[in-house]
Amino acid sequence: KRDFVANLKQAIQLAGKHPAVIDVDAFALQNCYEVNYEPADNAVVALLNVGASTMNINILRGVRSVFTRDVSVGGNQYTSLLQKEMGLTYEQAEQVKRGGAAPSGVESMDIDGALETVSDMLALEISKTFDFYRATAEDGDGTVQRILISGGGSKLKGLPEYLSNRFEMPVERLDPFRKIKVDARRFDPDYMREVVPEMAVAVGLALRGVDA
Repeated sequence: KRDFVANLKQAIQLAGKHPAVIDVDAFALQNCYEVNYEPADNAVVALLNVGASTMNINILRGVRSVFTRDVSVGGNQYTSLLQKEMGLTYEQAEQVKRGGAAPSGVESMDIDGALETVSDMLALEISKTFDFYRATAEDGDGTVQRILISGGGSKLKGLPEYLSNRFEMPVERLDPFRKIKVDARRFDPDYMREVVPEMAVAVGLALRGVDA
């Protein structure tokens, strides 16, 4: 990891820029959450950033990160399985997994089954992470109370409801602009609504340069 950071820093410097902050996704996500949700000291929340190929998990107690883990599963697995099992093109698979209409000749039930297969993989890794956290919790209470999801993979149709049923706790999509005002004259509101799930890490990184 140190070599990766050193190489990244060198690349930025070669481009004539000076890196002010080098951060990782899980902690940028945490920064976004803290600013927008102002968590209570005893609140235990799992932040999940479901990217294309990796899911970042950061479990927080209040504003303190107590367990982090990166897992090699993400939105691409949904797309690949739909292409393989349903014979869909990449564009069709991307549309369908986000709730678009199924192409002619493809049953919605079959699509739901394929999506659930990957969601089960996702849930298994989340469950393992929660187990790891419970086993190492300093105060003996390793109960996660709430899940907030973000990232492009979080736009999967029905994912919050699936995870809520699976883990029997509230699950919602993290809103990176919950307490941040967006100028509608500069940013198209429809576009912003579409990309909100993917902006959490970027907002968290940007907030590093903002004075509280």
